Amino acid sequence: MARNITTASRSAESRESNTREMDYEYREPSLLDIPESVTNRFVDQGMKLRWIRMTIRGQEDYNNIGKKMAEGWEFVGIEEVPEMQHSSIVKDNGRYEGTVCRGDLALAKMPIRKAESRQRYFENQSREMVDAVNAQLMNQNDSRMPIRNNSKTQVTKGRTPKFQD
Repeated sequence: MARNITTASRSAESRESNTREMDYEYREPSLLDIPESVTNRFVDQGMKLRWIRMTIRGQEDYNNIGKKMAEGWEFVGIEEVPEMQHSSIVKDNGRYEGTVCRGDLALAKMPIRKAESRQRYFENQSREMVDAVNAQLMNQNDSRMPIRNNSKTQVTKGRTPKFQD
């Protein structure tokens, strides 16, 4: 009888470990990942976080930095995100001293309402451009060779890999 109990408990343990393994899905770490605790803290403060390109080909990208600053983005200092100091580089000189960086990117913040307004603006710009192209296409329409626009917009995040068995 002791054997049956041991066998039953071992199978229960293996079943538990199998279900635990199924619950976890591995994702390759990304350079752009911001810890969830940091993101939540900034959301509670009414701020949105984003990475902004600071350098291109080893040179400071003044155009991009100037444009992002004009939009309302502000660089985040290490004192605001001390938990990121081990996974990031902190600029130690220059005009961006104290800024949290990863590679050629710097962490920036903006009020959520302003960021949402900016997002809506660029979505409208994009939609207007697509509508203009479609209108121009339809202006070239000829009854002898009608043009039909059956296009659909679709966003995909890449294909899942397929392996031979």
